[in-house]
Amino acid sequence: MRPTRRAAVVTAMAVALAGWGGARRWQAAGQQRKRPAPAVVALRDAAPNTWARIAHSDTGRRPQPVFVYAGQIKRFVMASGQQSTGGGVPRHYDTEEFDLAGTKWVNAYPPSLAAGRPESGPVGEKYARSRVKHGSNGWEGLFYKDGGRLRVGAGGQWLKTRCGFEHCYDSDSGKVYLYLHDVTARYDPATRTWEDMRAPPRTSCRLWGAMCYDPVNKEILHAGGDGGSAEIGTWAYSIEKNEWHKLAFDRPVLAGLHARADAVIWHAKVLLAGAINRFTVVETPAEAKADLAAEAAAVAEAAGKLAGGVRSARASEADKAAFDAAGRRLDAAVTALKAVASKLGGAVTPKIIADLRTARVLLEQAADALAVEPPGRARSQIAYDGVHRKIVLFGGDQLDRTLSDTWLYDCSARTWHQQFPATCPPPRAGHVLAWLPKARLIVLAGGYSRVPLPQEVWTYDVAANQWKRLLHVPLGKENNDHRRFSPGCPRVDARTVQNGAVNDDDVLVCPSSMEHGLDTYACRIDPAAPAEGADNGPVAASGDYTFNRIDPARWEQAAAPDHAAAKAALDALPPNQWTAVKFPLYAPGARNRWGTTAYDVDRHQLLFWGGGHATSHENDVAHYSVLGNCWTIGYHPDDPIEIVYASQPTPLSFHDRMHVPIHAYKAYCYDPTVHQMLYFDRAYDPAVREWVPKPYAGLAHRGPMHSQMEPTPAGAVVYSDRGLFRLDAKAGRYAKLPWTGPKPEGIWCDGDSLLYDSKRDCLYLTNRKELFRYDIATGKGEKLNVALPKVLGRFHFHGEEVYLPDADLVLLMNLFPRANARLANVAWDPKTMKFYWVDLKYADRGKEVTFTKNPFRWHTAQRYDPALKLVLLNNSSAAKVWIMRFDSKAAHLEEIKASADTRR
Repeated sequence: MRPTRRAAVVTAMAVALAGWGGARRWQAAGQQRKRPAPAVVALRDAAPNTWARIAHSDTGRRPQPVFVYAGQIKRFVMASGQQSTGGGVPRHYDTEEFDLAGTKWVNAYPPSLAAGRPESGPVGEKYARSRVKHGSNGWEGLFYKDGGRLRVGAGGQWLKTRCGFEHCYDSDSGKVYLYLHDVTARYDPATRTWEDMRAPPRTSCRLWGAMCYDPVNKEILHAGGDGGSAEIGTWAYSIEKNEWHKLAFDRPVLAGLHARADAVIWHAKVLLAGAINRFTVVETPAEAKADLAAEAAAVAEAAGKLAGGVRSARASEADKAAFDAAGRRLDAAVTALKAVASKLGGAVTPKIIADLRTARVLLEQAADALAVEPPGRARSQIAYDGVHRKIVLFGGDQLDRTLSDTWLYDCSARTWHQQFPATCPPPRAGHVLAWLPKARLIVLAGGYSRVPLPQEVWTYDVAANQWKRLLHVPLGKENNDHRRFSPGCPRVDARTVQNGAVNDDDVLVCPSSMEHGLDTYACRIDPAAPAEGADNGPVAASGDYTFNRIDPARWEQAAAPDHAAAKAALDALPPNQWTAVKFPLYAPGARNRWGTTAYDVDRHQLLFWGGGHATSHENDVAHYSVLGNCWTIGYHPDDPIEIVYASQPTPLSFHDRMHVPIHAYKAYCYDPTVHQMLYFDRAYDPAVREWVPKPYAGLAHRGPMHSQMEPTPAGAVVYSDRGLFRLDAKAGRYAKLPWTGPKPEGIWCDGDSLLYDSKRDCLYLTNRKELFRYDIATGKGEKLNVALPKVLGRFHFHGEEVYLPDADLVLLMNLFPRANARLANVAWDPKTMKFYWVDLKYADRGKEVTFTKNPFRWHTAQRYDPALKLVLLNNSSAAKVWIMRFDSKAAHLEEIKASADTRR
């Protein structure tokens, strides 16, 4: 296979996942803890619109496979998926078929490879061993050869083969199409063979989308997928031309109104963030003078003018419902904004912030109604209505929320129109959506939201624009909140895709993966016979959202900022003592973030982001207010749906927020020249508490493992193996700085350092046991002759250090053992180029703390506030913030002899 152009996931991952000799050996497979499961029953014994478990296997799990009903062979076909994420397990063949009449799975070998192999179940230990490191050398390794024939693998160590809904069945040719990691592949159920179509890949929306065959145009429609707002769109694959192309929808009136709605939303975000910043005492002097009530009135006025523009626009018959919905939502937003504007003249409260957030959500829903095609989403299957010649889409996962909108794609007109039924299923993603050939309706089944959902079955009537629920099975009480299931139904937790397909008799079949095995469920769909209790579940209004459960309101309600008390506590800090401050609630997410923390010197706040490396994947930016002594976040974070070792397979969320990388380390910082937190070319604006959609141009780097960032008064700098770059605020882009003389050969994330010295206007760069200085004015670099004491180990600064201008010292974050085994701080003097022990104390809750091992390492960050003259430690592994006022005269510096040994 040719290599993919996607390089967001690191392939050389030296992690301790289980190999063949690991915990999941062949002999032990199948012996793991099993959950009780319902009995296998005959489909004929089950009532209509109820699930029957018609087959069970202790092996053969494969989450998110290709799963279709192949009418040509009258069987269900399942392929690829994720049979294993590493280690040895009994493997079924990469492609299987299910015969509903015989309720039996069989391995779908090409005829020439079937001899001597088992008809069903595990193929054998030799086959399983050969697939252990499937995909370990890159995306192209996800495909393999068996007997000289191309096959699509089913998961192995490192990389994923979960297909989601990136596949469909071509009812005219009887072939199955799959798009997997930039490869368009085709499967012939008649010959059981795969082929690579060698079509150039899509340039956006490469995963998480859905495919459906369009028999009107003899092409495959693709909706949804990954990417930022500018990348999202509808794609089509021409079978005749063997090429993908992005569809354009020429609807200028609707597009213009949508662009205006986006502008109003951004204005509303500025207002909301301004209220949060005022509440938490993180405003600049200029921001503190802003009239928030007037700002709310201005947003209300802009929303009102947009509502007028919507009502005066000439809408086609198909768009009238969308224009009406947008107008109603805008009116509601105006009402909400006017109500809250009257309260913004006084103190900002969590209730006021909540009201502003409600208004912003209404504006977002109005923008959704004005979209010319479905807004970005993941895991939303699409299905073709053979009577009305339209493709139906419902809901999806926007990572920070799930959706409940209904869309129709008119295959003849090649255009989308949003529908607004009176009621619809609650927001969800990962659900089955298929055509019922007998009932002539669309069927929806299962799915998840930000939490598990009860198993439900719905039908949608395109002509009547009406949803109807046929089944509702409440969640059981077993297991934890994220893994509750509806008993006797296919299992779908808060992240699981439910694959399913419908045969010619309106029987819906769903393979349901267990810990190691596979259950097969079937449901006879009969719209005339809803199951008992079908009306017991909730319904939604079209366009409703269900947000990520990491809710900003929780931190706002807990914050209780007290500026006077915080200032008094800071003023009372004894010199040269690290003091752990007490606050109501720490930042959300994992404690082992593998990264730094930026510091907003304009607003006196820590900006805490990151959390890759198999820890916290949410992309919230947490703000710690030094003057308000509280943590808050600005938005419901995006909760990525792929659990991967290194980083997300796509850099941007649907809301243009950066997904966290493998390591954040020192790859982001606050830039005082643009007043934003930068992660390379992307920016987070603390004044808006959102990421800025447009990147800064001119920067070259190889990601956070090979680059570091550091703020300077003239703009943030990035050092990578591509050179030294500085952001030019006036030009709005990065420029490469000249460098003459010695320089480090690249910079690594673990232990290396990049530090700005404001007195000398220079940078210090450490690279293992070497230390370099770069003079910004002259562009000259030099290697410094610095003796590295043995007690410091391999690194000079260990990756987290601050320059203290009043003391003219570099303070290291890590603690090191003195001769008496007591851990102590260390400083480096740029004048003498020597290291010194520093006498600093630690106090928590009024008591002195003595550490027996270094508590500050990869999950802690150190920053300096030059205006407040405070040093801060964000100690995320302990959920603590330490603050210290440094006094060099009272610090009792003691030179560390170069021969000083370590007692580690």
